[in-house]
Amino acid sequence: MKYEISQKLRTQLADLSSDQLNNLITQAKNLARKSKERDVTFDTWVLRVQRKHQRMLDSAENVHKGTVASVFLTQVLIDTGSSTEFAKLPMNAVCVGDNVEVGTLGDDLVIVHVEPRTSWLSRSDVQSAHKEQLFASNLDAVVIVVSVGTPPLHPRLIDRFLIAAQNGKVPPVLVVNKIDLLEDPTELDVLDIHRQNGVPVYYCSTKLDQGMDALRDELKGKKVAFVGHSGVGKSSLANAYAPGLGLNTGGVSEGYGRGRHTTTVSSLHRLDDGTILIDTPGIRSFGLWAVTNAEIDAAFPEIAGLQCKFRDCSHTREPGCAVSAAIADGSLLQDRYDAYLRLKQEAG
Repeated sequence: MKYEISQKLRTQLADLSSDQLNNLITQAKNLARKSKERDVTFDTWVLRVQRKHQRMLDSAENVHKGTVASVFLTQVLIDTGSSTEFAKLPMNAVCVGDNVEVGTLGDDLVIVHVEPRTSWLSRSDVQSAHKEQLFASNLDAVVIVVSVGTPPLHPRLIDRFLIAAQNGKVPPVLVVNKIDLLEDPTELDVLDIHRQNGVPVYYCSTKLDQGMDALRDELKGKKVAFVGHSGVGKSSLANAYAPGLGLNTGGVSEGYGRGRHTTTVSSLHRLDDGTILIDTPGIRSFGLWAVTNAEIDAAFPEIAGLQCKFRDCSHTREPGCAVSAAIADGSLLQDRYDAYLRLKQEAG
């Protein structure tokens, strides 16, 4: 017997980390080798191990509900609303924000069940573009933090975050941090299109305590994730949003203006006003997960809404292209068009 799983099953188990999948395969190999059954596929052995594991979980006692507050190498921190407790890392992947049921199994606290996610934020895994990396789930809003000065505004990264939010069914909120460092107000003109497309935009300064009250009014009582490029002051913004939170903060490294990673794992925090805030690690790149051309079109309504001569117009060289005409008359920015094409090419 070849101890390899089919591509169909591999896809079915895509939410497992490589270590979790390898552990499952190893257990299935050991079970198959001991068995006298020779007409059973290896996929079946893998599924048997998975079902056996679930039956074991179903025997757990003292089952109660909680929310994943942080995920570590071998443990998961669970927030029950009144306390926190550590559970063993489950066979299936979980992320911060997941609503779960936990129970005791012998001397261990284990995750018995993960409720279906209503919304999520994810990207392509940094180690493997064929896997999805989840940042947070069950969100009411995602706060996309950008900055001016150090590091500078990254419009293309904003586009990627907005598409990921759209695809994960999460309403986005855009926050420009370090507004006290703004030297040229026209630098913010690139954000006008997002405001026109219905995205709330806030201008904040943790140094001057500017814009924080308006942001609190926007997010009060919601479950929100703060995300952004390394060095934009995301954790500083979260601390200013909720004084006393005490998240680690840092500056921007010298040389290339790259931010230091001050948050290494996502973490969930319950605030006094009922808001649940999730702080996530800063990122330097953001690969979109399984994005389609239709989803890119939805993120660029000012382009997708133009009526070209041909219905299947690629907006690159066809005669009668309304997009080309919009660029020519200045109603569509060249940079916005370039970003649209780049994402289309990436989606294939």
